Amino acid sequence: MKQEDKVSYKIIQPLLLSACIAIGMMVGYKMNEKPENSLVDVSDYPLDSMMMTGRVEELIRFIESKYVTKINSNELIETALTAVFEKLDPHSMYLSPEELEEVNDQMDGAYNGIGIENFLIDDTVNISSVIQNGPADKAGLRAFDKIISINDQVVAGKSMEYSEIRSLLNQEKGTKIQLTVLRGKKVVPYSLSVDEVPVRTVVSEFIPDIKTVLIRIERFGSNTYKEFMEDVEKYFANNSAHHLIIDLRDNPGGFLPEATNILCQIFEEKDKLLLYTEGRNSKKNEYKSNGKRFFKVDQVAVLIDENSASASEIIAGAIQDWDRGVIIGRRSYGKGLVQEQYNLTNGGAIRLTVARYYTPSGRSIQRDYADRDTYDGDFGERYRNGDLFHKDSISNKNGDKYYTQILRREVSGFGGITPDIFIPLDSVYKDEQIFGYKSFLSEFAFKYVSLHRNEIPDKIKLFNEWKLPASIYREFEGYIKTHSDSTTVFNEVTVKKLERELKSNVARYMFDKKTYQANEILQDEFVISAIRAIKENKTTALKNK
Repeated sequence: MKQEDKVSYKIIQPLLLSACIAIGMMVGYKMNEKPENSLVDVSDYPLDSMMMTGRVEELIRFIESKYVTKINSNELIETALTAVFEKLDPHSMYLSPEELEEVNDQMDGAYNGIGIENFLIDDTVNISSVIQNGPADKAGLRAFDKIISINDQVVAGKSMEYSEIRSLLNQEKGTKIQLTVLRGKKVVPYSLSVDEVPVRTVVSEFIPDIKTVLIRIERFGSNTYKEFMEDVEKYFANNSAHHLIIDLRDNPGGFLPEATNILCQIFEEKDKLLLYTEGRNSKKNEYKSNGKRFFKVDQVAVLIDENSASASEIIAGAIQDWDRGVIIGRRSYGKGLVQEQYNLTNGGAIRLTVARYYTPSGRSIQRDYADRDTYDGDFGERYRNGDLFHKDSISNKNGDKYYTQILRREVSGFGGITPDIFIPLDSVYKDEQIFGYKSFLSEFAFKYVSLHRNEIPDKIKLFNEWKLPASIYREFEGYIKTHSDSTTVFNEVTVKKLERELKSNVARYMFDKKTYQANEILQDEFVISAIRAIKENKTTALKNK
């Protein structure tokens, strides 16, 4: 898991859970509209007053005065807060100041840092990417540089916690940072200043032969709609593009207004219902299109998977319910709860579920969370019952029936958005051992390229001319054995199963981003299916019937 100015620790997760790790803290984050003011008045309701009253106050006082050893009352309060939220739904939670800062960095469109992405390999920070126009880029740092010291503090070859390294890099804006990096065999010093680094949430690629823009939205941050419109305008303003593919795979959600604003560019009509929310203490609130579409968008395809949640499901659900386009992929996460965030005086916050959201047909796509173990283990259950591999799995046959608004097509109301066109997880991952290797691929590929990039030709067509060297499989086998308990011996069948994804991960670090993306999308089964649907006019047929 790479993050800007953050160290990526080795992901060695139990089988079947690895693909769901990213969903935890981010699902549905700030699904409410961005409030002008916190709904908790901190001057009237400070944290101490809220939590240290009645029995809680009495309990903490007794512990402080009588307990055998000295205790930290703030830690006890945070433990109590966490325990309270465990009795609620899976997405109501308490965020400590540190956790709140981290999620805000990802959602607010920018953060203070130096603008790098990293891997921590063999106790050394390796720069995997330098963000364009950030402080590191301007200073001359490069991918594959190894950070030896930060402000004269040696960080290479030491076992340091993630929070320690993050605190050294993420200082106040304007703070001077001295770095020493190892580039090849040369030690190079750098001096740079912490500055605001933009966090872009939208990436686009133009597919000229079908006049289509593919826009990938990684999450719905505070600038997502602006970024979306910038990329739409680039291609639609001069009539280069007619159609749109929106890629929402692995998108955990975010700000609701960013999603509804994007939907207003998909629907030409005014006052078309996009979704509504309703809760025990909140009246029904309808969100409708505003009729202010700036560019004509003809056919629309939306790509989703089991990690597409919340705002992603709002977009997919509205487009499906109004027969506006085709939904391609696998059943989405199933998160239909609306949170409001209340800031606390300790710098943390509580995020409380206040309503459910519903698609235009009336579907609440929230999965049942009565049994939290079952809810948390949903991905493993989908893997075991075949939901990830077969369109007609047992779980997809359950749930209430709903119908689209125009064509009256039957759509499922069971735990997420079920796509119109199903794309199975690659059958190679039915082998549990092969599936378990997925979490190792990215870090291994980076390490492999860092060691062998001088042996790789500079100018080749990614997938047409380049062949993986036979030695890479033995190196990967050794890496797996070093980083896990696996005793697998790679044979010819195993090698063939891994070839496509291993090649893709290596290419990510071999080539510049634009070259990689342009070639990678043409190997993507989701994108191939969307291109086919547009060529066959399937989405127009839906819209015009």
